[in-house]
Amino acid sequence: MDRNEAVFYEQYGAHVRAQEEQRAAASASAAASQGSPFFTLGELGLDGSPGDFQNFMDPPASG
Repeated sequence: MDRNEAVFYEQYGAHVRAQEEQRAAASASAAASQGSPFFTLGELGLDGSPGDFQNFMDPPASG
């Protein structure tokens, strides 16, 4: 490998590492800005009280 080729691969490697760092930083900031992927039962309209939940396998007798 001659000198020019060695310099090319060294610079190319630095370029690829910099791109990977930028991608990692961008994905980390995107994940942080979206917040938690989890949700609460209240957000789904279920406040957690068992009386509100209607089991489709065992429907209420009046209905």
